[in-house]
Order: sequence, then structure tokens, then C-alpha cells
Amino acid sequence: MSARSEWQFYRRMPVYLANGRLLGHVLEVGHGVELLHVQEGRFFIRDWYIPADAIGDVTGRGVFLAADRGDLHRNGWNVPPESYLAVQGSVPGYEYTSPADIPDYASAGDE
Repeated sequence: MSARSEWQFYRRMPVYLANGRLLGHVLEVGHGVELLHVQEGRFFIRDWYIPADAIGDVTGRGVFLAADRGDLHRNGWNVPPESYLAVQGSVPGYEYTSPADIPDYASAGDE
């Protein structure tokens, strides 16, 4: 197992779950390796925002998580944390807003 200070990531690096199954590929690494943005799938894309604490090891073969798929769902790692969004320049919550989320959206333009 390599030391956290020795971890080196690159774009499209494979990411494996604790059971050895491929989850996806590294899309980007958060500042100071606090967060790993992983993209799963080719046609139906799913993004995961995995904290560094969930990484078991990083080798030349890929990133090996100390978490399984159930942990990803239980911890809500499919939603980017507000700290990540702030660095990206997004307004937390805005990217999930649609007309269906706003009551009286249709009548708002009539005033």
C-alpha cells in the first residue's frame, strides 16, 4: 500500500471498488486530493465525488477504493459537496433546479 503523499493521479485512470470491479475513470482530482471526481459509464453517465478517505490505494494499475457500491449510495457521493461546487464557480443547489422545482413557474412570467 502506497503512502497518501505518494499518490499520483491522471485523467482516465481506472477506479475500482473494494470488490475489484471497475467503477469508472478519474475525471478530475479536487484540490489537495481531497476529492476524486469519477465518471462511470459511456452512454449512461454517472458522476461520483469520492473523498480521499475512501481511497484504499493508488498504483500504476489504478485507484482502489476501500468502499463498495452500497457505500457510494449510502454516503450520497453522487452529489458534489458544496465546497467542490464553490471551487468550480457553481452556486450550490442551482444546478439541480428546474421549472418543476419552482411553484407557479408558468405564471411567474405573466406578471
